[in-house]
Amino acid sequence: MKTQDFYGSSRSPWRRTLARIAATGAVAALAACQTNVAHERPTGTVLGRVKTVGGENAPVLVLAFDRATGKVAHRAFLERSTAFSMPLYSGSYKFYACADANRDGHCGSTEKRTVLYSLSNAVHAGDVIQMPTFRLDVSERVAAAR
Repeated sequence: MKTQDFYGSSRSPWRRTLARIAATGAVAALAACQTNVAHERPTGTVLGRVKTVGGENAPVLVLAFDRATGKVAHRAFLERSTAFSMPLYSGSYKFYACADANRDGHCGSTEKRTVLYSLSNAVHAGDVIQMPTFRLDVSERVAAAR
């Protein structure tokens, strides 16, 4: 005597219905993921390096400020590396870096810092912008060309 599992044989109408439901759910989930990606804001990438003067081994904090709002748009913490890469939404930005000797996530008044770099042109979707090397020894304001 042949026994059947709970859902019947592989050719039963119940199994075919379950397969259709599963396939429809998978297609709907995939379509939802693709729809979300289409609504994300386009980004560009800003690349740069930080050079410390002297034997400073403190981690470095690099900040990107949105020029329109003045808010921090992106932070990069460089523990051992001197290079950074920041994905940024289309817009205008200023950049600043400092040695974070006390590791508090802020640029203190006694910590070495860079000049405040301001991109002369806005970041656009798909852009890859190479910043000049940031030097951790001064605190002036300059405009960076690209």
